[in-house]
Amino acid sequence: MLKKFDSILARIMEVIMTVSLLLTVTVTFIQVLFRYVLGMPLPWAQEFLMLCFVYSIFSGAAVLVYKNEHLTVDLFDNLGRGMDKVLKVLESVVAIFVLGVFVYFGMDLVNQNFATGQTLGLLPVQRAYLYMAIPVSAAVMIYFYIRRFFSIWSG
Repeated sequence: MLKKFDSILARIMEVIMTVSLLLTVTVTFIQVLFRYVLGMPLPWAQEFLMLCFVYSIFSGAAVLVYKNEHLTVDLFDNLGRGMDKVLKVLESVVAIFVLGVFVYFGMDLVNQNFATGQTLGLLPVQRAYLYMAIPVSAAVMIYFYIRRFFSIWSG
């Protein structure tokens, strides 16, 4: 049951990442055409690209946590099975703590920006929606790390 939920959640994050990257490439191409061929730059493109880029990075990070494909240091690969388990548990605990800080302060930032109503500039989008990528993706990563923690602990 939870494995199916995990794969659905990871798939949602992967779709967000893919669509964001596709939009980034498409709008960048259109912006170059408008700026250099037509001589009319799109004033909203930079802010839109920033929004897409942020969502692609944070959703991609969550996908990497799910797939356990983040960069690793192989310095401790030959320490033995028991020490490997201890280091993986330690990694999960530290990651959960750091991501918990991201969720806490990210939600604070989102709430402050909703209260002020600050927009991105030329786009009529509240800045809070840009910042929302931080706590949402961090919460998803915490979930994946908790699942990994318990699979390491029980296995």
